[in-house]
Amino acid sequence: MSCECLSHNSLLARTLLMNDSFVNRIPPLIKNFGFGMFCLGATLALGVVLSSQSIGNAIVRIKMQDAPIQVKGVAEIEVVSDRATWRGTVRARAKTLSQAFEILETGTNKLRAMLVTHEFKADEINACEVDTTIVFAKNSKAENTNVIESYVLSQGTTVRTMNVVSVRDLAFRATDLIKEGVEIDSGAPSYYVSVLESIKLTLLEKATENGYERASLLARGSKSEVGGLISASQGVFQIVPVGSTDISDYGVSDTSTINKTVKAVVTLAYQIEQ
Repeated sequence: MSCECLSHNSLLARTLLMNDSFVNRIPPLIKNFGFGMFCLGATLALGVVLSSQSIGNAIVRIKMQDAPIQVKGVAEIEVVSDRATWRGTVRARAKTLSQAFEILETGTNKLRAMLVTHEFKADEINACEVDTTIVFAKNSKAENTNVIESYVLSQGTTVRTMNVVSVRDLAFRATDLIKEGVEIDSGAPSYYVSVLESIKLTLLEKATENGYERASLLARGSKSEVGGLISASQGVFQIVPVGSTDISDYGVSDTSTINKTVKAVVTLAYQIEQ
């Protein structure tokens, strides 16, 4: 059918509909059926629009409820070490083994006297076995020969005590024995906190409280409330000197200072309620 025929038929249809006598000849059943179909179509269209809007609002609400809020909670506390260890090593050199042993014995006796002066108890002092090293003479090519040049003896002494301040003083004073002819290596003392595990538990509780406060603050800013806890993870503890900002992904465990700061971090995720 050509476009001209379609245009002619459309014009004819409009002309007939405008003619009241033609409209009146249309059977009532057909007119009522057409009106009913129109109403049905309008109702369905309205229902689709309203349903789409309701579904959209529901999706938004679900998304808002499914999106948790994630925060980090932190806590720290300053602690004082209540245990300490120190190790000193006395050495002696001589051409004969017996001479070297006499020198070593003299040096270790002087060290022990110093330990007594610092009021360390006998059960806090542990003397290690004597280590013997034979030094051979070298030839013109700097190669060892079979000729024994000297003997070197060494003996370590370890102090483990709760007298932390005395260990600190000992570490500074031990080298005074050098003035008395004693060859000694004074190691750096190590300081520990014996109740560290209970401190960690306390910090975890405080860090969790801090995390909840942060989540509540963020929720109030968006006119929401904090819901249930979804997940929680514990970070590593950082045990650092007071005032230090050192951190490590694997944790820091300082033993060089008496006064320390223990830090804890937790990561928390909460539901948000509108």
